[in-house]
Amino acid sequence: MGISTGKWKKYQLMKKNEKLSQYLPETYLLNENTFWHTIGKYGAVMIKPTKGYMGKGIVQVASKGKEQYEFHVLEKSYVVEGREKTFEHLLKDYCLKKHYIVQQKIPLVTVKGAPYDLRVMVQRRKNQYDWTVTGKLAKVAAKGFVLTNYPKYLITAEEAIKHSSFKAPRSHLHEEIDRISVLTAEYLSDYYTNTRTFGLDIGLDDQANIWIIEANLAPSVSIFKALKNEEVYKRILKYRRG
Repeated sequence: MGISTGKWKKYQLMKKNEKLSQYLPETYLLNENTFWHTIGKYGAVMIKPTKGYMGKGIVQVASKGKEQYEFHVLEKSYVVEGREKTFEHLLKDYCLKKHYIVQQKIPLVTVKGAPYDLRVMVQRRKNQYDWTVTGKLAKVAAKGFVLTNYPKYLITAEEAIKHSSFKAPRSHLHEEIDRISVLTAEYLSDYYTNTRTFGLDIGLDDQANIWIIEANLAPSVSIFKALKNEEVYKRILKYRRG
């Protein structure tokens, strides 16, 4: 039996790597203790199925004070009162059938008032060991959504970063994103040996800190068709074929 491809396993693997661990949001398997620890520390958390894709099953929970907790699912939000009712509601309405993780909510930087994250494609050719960043783009969240899995639009990473609401200097940010992305692919490929394409979801906060939100082993490449520069999509396909 091969190694698990779930979010929790990949997090555990990356957490062991001292070069990568500093870029990971704090994450635990979901239970009542880990939920209250994480939301108490960060004020907001993301609840995610350990196996899932396209943002399905993800819930944001944020503390609003006085034992009030706001649930944000897709574009809808509502408040539940009381600690006991809050966790009971979370389990019964969202987390009955699968294993889930609770993750520190990263306050993503915005462009034109909307949060975004980056999809970074890292690939290697058949029978070669060198990993290359073949494409990057920004997924900008639609109005009312906290997730970028339902983007309002897609733009180049360069354009998004140029017009972002950073409060700190961001020199050499592109180079640092590429370096961390290649390092992630090199490390995870020791465990997922048949993988030649990683799609990394990279978050940036307003201090220009880089966060590895997720490493996808079978990422969709079709989103790169949205970019005006067709060469990016063609390069990704070329690497994927061989």
